[in-house]
This record gives sequence, C-alpha cells and structure tokens, in this order.
Amino acid sequence: MPVDADAARALARETVEKMLAGGRPALDEAASKQVLAAYGVRVPAGGLVHSAAEAAELAASLGVPVAMKAVGALIQHKTEKQLVVLGLRTLGEVTATYSSLAERAGEALEAVLVEEMVSSTREFMVGMKRDEAFGPVVAFGLGGTMTEVFRDIALAITPGAEGDVAELPDLIRGKVLLDAFRGQPAVDRARLVAVIEAVARIAEDHPEIAEIDLNPLLVRDGEPVAADALMILAAGARAVSDRPDFSPDLDAVLAPTSVAIVGASGDVVRWGGSALQNILAGGFEGAIYPIHPKGGEFFGLPVFTSLEEVPSPPDLALLAVGARQLGPVIADCGKAGVRAAVAIAAGFSETGEEGAEAEQALARAAADAGVTLIGPNCMGIISNATRLHATGFIALHPRPGNVAIVSQSGNLGVQLSALADRRDLGVRCFIGVGNEAQVSAVDVLEYLADDDGASCILTYLEGVDDGRRLFEVARTTSIEKPVVVLRGGLTDAGGKAAASHTGAMAGSAAVYEAAARQAGLVTCTSVQEALDLTTALANLPLPKGRRVAVVTNGGGAGVLAADEMARQGLTLLDPPRGLLEELDSILPPFWSRRNPFDMVATAGGDVGPRVVAAVTRCPDVDAVVVLSVLGVPNTGDEVRAQSATGDFDDFSTWEKCYLNGVADLMAETGKPIINVPDLPIRRAVYAGDRSSAPIVVPTPRAAAFLLDRMARYADWRARHSSDSRPKDDA
Repeated sequence: MPVDADAARALARETVEKMLAGGRPALDEAASKQVLAAYGVRVPAGGLVHSAAEAAELAASLGVPVAMKAVGALIQHKTEKQLVVLGLRTLGEVTATYSSLAERAGEALEAVLVEEMVSSTREFMVGMKRDEAFGPVVAFGLGGTMTEVFRDIALAITPGAEGDVAELPDLIRGKVLLDAFRGQPAVDRARLVAVIEAVARIAEDHPEIAEIDLNPLLVRDGEPVAADALMILAAGARAVSDRPDFSPDLDAVLAPTSVAIVGASGDVVRWGGSALQNILAGGFEGAIYPIHPKGGEFFGLPVFTSLEEVPSPPDLALLAVGARQLGPVIADCGKAGVRAAVAIAAGFSETGEEGAEAEQALARAAADAGVTLIGPNCMGIISNATRLHATGFIALHPRPGNVAIVSQSGNLGVQLSALADRRDLGVRCFIGVGNEAQVSAVDVLEYLADDDGASCILTYLEGVDDGRRLFEVARTTSIEKPVVVLRGGLTDAGGKAAASHTGAMAGSAAVYEAAARQAGLVTCTSVQEALDLTTALANLPLPKGRRVAVVTNGGGAGVLAADEMARQGLTLLDPPRGLLEELDSILPPFWSRRNPFDMVATAGGDVGPRVVAAVTRCPDVDAVVVLSVLGVPNTGDEVRAQSATGDFDDFSTWEKCYLNGVADLMAETGKPIINVPDLPIRRAVYAGDRSSAPIVVPTPRAAAFLLDRMARYADWRARHSSDSRPKDDA
C-alpha cells in the first residue's frame, strides 16, 4: 500500500512523544501497530476495548474467530504470562476471556486488544535494536515461541548499501519456509522486504525507539502480517559517535623524512636503545636524532640533550619515556614543530579508571600541541616506504611488500609481522595503535585505503567504540582493496535478560559479523587463517565464481580436498568433454577422468605443468587447487641442498620452473591457483615481477577456506563496486 512518508513520521512522532511524556517505557501493542500501519506494514484489523461488553461488540463486527491480548505500559512477553488468547469462536468465549485477562494482568491492565484471527503455518520475526557501537540493526528470522530456541536470524546494519536488507531472507537457515509450503503460496518477497525496510525507516526517523519486535510475523495468502508488535523507548538514546573533528597526520607516521628518539639509550636492553638499534639496522633513509638529557653518543650517532637542539623539526618522535613524562614531552614536541609522536609507555586505560583519565589528558595534550599521537601502550611502527623499523625489544626487519598490518595489540601485531616475513610475505607497514588515545585503527584503515603501495590490509581488532565509522570506512576501503580482520573478544555472555527477542539475540558478536559481511571485510579467528588469507588476497587474482578444479599427484589427497571443497560450499567442476579429451592426450590411459584430476604420480617433467595449464584454461573453471606437486622428496633432487649461507632453498629447479608457469597462467587467465605441498614448505609466496605470485598453503582445508572467503569477497566487490570510486580489478 502507498505510504505518505511525511504523514507516517508525523503520526509516529505524535505517538512516541505522547508515550514519553507519560513516562512509559514502551509503546503498547496497539500503539506499536498504529505506527507500523502508518509505515505501510500490514496489521490485523481490531481495536482496544475496556469492558467485556465492548469486547463482544467489537468481535461481532470483526467476525469470529478473534484473538484477544492484554495491553498495558508494563505488560511485555504476553505469551509467557498467558495474556494472549487465540481462536475465540463465540461471543460468550470473548466475554469470558476479557474477565480472565483482566484477572491475570491485574493492575497492569489498561485495555484489551481484540483483533481478527490471522492463521498461518509459518511464523517469522522482524526486529530492530540500537547497538551501542554500530547504531540501528535490523533483524529477520524464524519467529513465534521458538525464536530464541532456534536462534535462526540474520542481521543488517542500517542504513547500509542498497540490497543489504533485501538479502536478509536468504541468510537464514530456514529460508526454505519462504517458498511454497504445505499447500500455501510462497511468501511475497517484495512485501517481506518492505516490512524490514519499514522497521529500518522507523529506527532512522525516531531515535527514541530503542528496540522493535514484530513477532510473530505471520503469512496470509503470501503476504506478511504483523500479528504482534512491541516498541521499546529510550528517551536518552545517545549518538553512536561523539568523535571530534580530527584529521591525523599519518604521513608523518608512515612516511617520515626524519625521526627523533626521545629517551634514547645506548643500552639495547632499554626500549630507547633497542628501538634506536633497530632503526639503524633497518637502514632508515632519513635523519635520526637520539635525544637524552646527558648527551653523548649512541651507536655512533651524536645525542641531543633536547628537541630544541635538533637542527630541524623531526617529522616523527618516538617517546621512550615513562607514563608520567609523556604529557610534558608531548608539549615539547609541539613547541619543537614535531608533527607526530608514538607513545610507547603503558599504565593508562588498560589499568583502570585512573589510567583512563590520564590517557584522556594525554590526548588533550597532543591536541593542544598539534601533534598526531599513536598509542600509548604500543610496540611502535614499521614503514618500509622509508625503511623505518621502529620497534623495541625485538629485531624485526620484514622485507618490503604490499601488505599493511594494523593492530590494537602490540604483541599480536609484531607476531603477525614476524610470521609474514618468515613466509616471505612482504610488508608495506606495521602500526600498533595501542590504546588509541587519539588515533584509532579505523583512522589508519582510512589512510591506507588511498595508499597505492598497500594492496591488502591485515588488522587485529579487540573492540570498536565507533562501530558506525568502522562500518563506513571499511565499506569504502573494501572496494579499493581487501581488508582481512582477525577479531578477538567475540564471545557474548549468555542468558542476559532482554525486553525483546531482538535484544536477546542481537549481541555484539552477531552485530559485528553483520557489519563485516555488509562492509566486505574478510573475517577470520586465528593467526594461521589471517596469514593464509592475507597471503592469498595480496598475491592472487579473485575467483569469478565458486567452481573449483582439483589437480593432484595422488588419489588420497584429492579425495580429502574434494571433501573440504564441499564443506565450504564450493562446487567441484564436472569436467566438460573437451577438457577430458585434452587430458587424455597428456595422462596415462588409466587415469580416472574426473575431478579431482589425479595425475597418478606422473606430475614430473612437463606432465604436471601441462595438466595444470589445461585445467586452468578451461572456461568452466573459476579456481584451481594443486596438490602434492611441490614439496615432493624426489631422489637426487637438489632442493634441500644447503647454500653457502647455511640456508636451505625451498624449491628445486623444476619447482621454480613450474611456479613461473603458474604465475604466467594466473596473469593469462585471471584465475587463482593455490598449491598444497606434499611436505611442509616454509615459504608461502614465490615472489616475482608479475602481478600475481604463486602461493603455498599447508593443507587442502586451508585451500578450501581461502577460496570460500575469496569468492565471497569477489561477489561482494562485484555487487558493491558501483557504490564507490571506480577501481581497477584486483
């Protein structure tokens, strides 16, 4: 039905303000349905009555059967309290039920709602909750009394991109119930989506409404009808973000031309000494100014007694001083013209309320001084753009590459950077944001979106204060380049009391997962997964679909891989005749002629490369997984020969030739090829000068996981690329 948006907002505004003025915690069911009807949501015909006689009169005009419900400002969860009676078929039953409801509700009863009876074999729910970090979140799922038993709901941050709400019905496990069911017609998808969108508009128009529950949402002749409704109020609903107007100078942090170490030392056991040594060992291309009140010389460099002595203002200052000294030192940075500072010291918000107050004072001092502040309580930074390796207590010098690492945890960020280097995954930069007194991980993410040197971003997050800003920045960034998120702290405490079904189920973890899905973030929950995903997304083309070919040098590995592909919802390609005929000309006559393509231990020489090439070039293939071609301990192979430096080469001459061919194939076809070795290989990337570099992952399970996440991201990017700036394909 057509909706007059202005009239709907005005009517709802009047209703909400009336309830707030009366001190009511919620809109009763009748008022909630009045608001819903104004926004175009179908509700049962009916009205409020205040006596048994009125109930009988209204029931007669509606026609039996009818439903009756107790209504009052303090009445919630009516079904559990036996304040809902359905299927009343005589006027005598109606009058008797009025008396029963009045007795059960007691003084909480204000009226009784008499409505036409809507029968349905299917029950759904639509809801809304205002999340503290992300703002309004709409929900759709299975409804009725089993809502919290099955917990089959899907969430979406709103407002979002076009189509975010429309996809919710397809995200629940019970979506088959939306189709024709037990002689009933399929649910009208357009009308169902219109109901969810109406709830989203109500949330946007009326910030005083904290939660909305339409449960059950019944289906009558294919059309959804809100059989029950609840709207909970919160007069003081806070804005999601109170972020001040602030633009950090991250060029000074990640591309400085000069750096000062305040609190420098000649002792590598101290942070100021180890950081200075790391900067020198990393080959920083700019000027280095050690600062210590006693002056002297550290590691061959003259030491300045203060920032005032430095010949020209440093772009960046590393503050290796105690927590109590940070405020005055940041003020000195401002006076000296320092653009940015990294505060290493701990002892702030991570210690409690007193520390949090000190941290706020530190942020104010930085703002007053005009200094961009990273930290406190962080491990430092790495920027290979200028060869600045400014971390302490660990010698970390990752080779330059195209991966940017951002972490709220210093030790995890350092671990990710070190493991990336061990895998030969090149690092563009690492920045540990620590307690985020001023600069947050989201600020850095926004900056890196425009950094052409970073083709993939890996971030570790434990918590997000301004979820809405993360959502918006991540959605824009994901159009430009993949963002892998390793997230900690995702478990919710169970059993919390909630006023609505939506409030009970839309916990912080579920809301974050919805935001990540809508924003195109590539999520994972372990360091191994994070590194595998980053390796793949930084070096491989994205698949155009979910059709996978598995090429294996042995049957058992292929069977395991096929199982893993199925578990991830990937399609194992049924090979077309032309491909089979081409492989017949390469492989022995006894090969299996199916996918997985078993080369029956003949992958050496030119057989393996020819098979991989034929399979990859097949138009019906979107991605290829190759098993047991690399890392095979062949007799006489020089791959494990020790070099003059004492290192071992990971690849034999034949393997290097094969990998060069894989790189050429990916450049030619635009399809990802993932290699799983027979025995473990340390290196994860075979880097070269091509746009795509072959990668190695340890197991078929890892390969299947990667392809699933890559396909999801590719699909999201294809659907949302028109919503942002144009970008060349990855």
